[in-house]
Amino acid sequence: MKILALDVATKTGVCVGVPGANRPRAWTVDLGKSPIQRKLSNALVMTQGLITAHKPDLIVIEAPIGGQKVNASLIKMVGCIEGCAFNRGVKTHSVSLATVRKRFLGKAFTKRDFPHLSEKDARVAVKRLVVDRCRLIGWEPENDDEADAMALWDWGMAEMVKSYQTPPPGGLFTGASGLEAAARNTTERTEE
Repeated sequence: MKILALDVATKTGVCVGVPGANRPRAWTVDLGKSPIQRKLSNALVMTQGLITAHKPDLIVIEAPIGGQKVNASLIKMVGCIEGCAFNRGVKTHSVSLATVRKRFLGKAFTKRDFPHLSEKDARVAVKRLVVDRCRLIGWEPENDDEADAMALWDWGMAEMVKSYQTPPPGGLFTGASGLEAAARNTTERTEE
């Protein structure tokens, strides 16, 4: 099964791969600035191009959440992607960020886990954990958008491919303690 994962935003993280490959491929697509119509058009073009080039069996998308603070533009971009995929016969599945983080990091880290940091710095710290986890298992995202897309891809693989397991972290004893060390390092880097 080939899965395409999208961390949808103005700078969209993209990840594609199949189980058994050494690592998934990831990159970032800039959907452009305002007006929203440009972003929506670019989301459609991007999705069509990705489906044509990679022929995924499934597209996993980070669900737009946020309650009253949810970004209407984000909802529209996800809608464009889902509509384009439906038009081309590709299934989509939206998943919450908390669900992905819980699987990928072992905990759904949020800003509450970094009470000593500002909201913005806490968000950066959580994203850094995802990047660090990717690197711990041998994946090399260039930015946090790509790391989030890799985590989404990992979740999709785990849910859809029974034999799939996330690659173990490098080294013999770097599991949970390695992630805890990464969390401490993230906090230290953010405070600098």
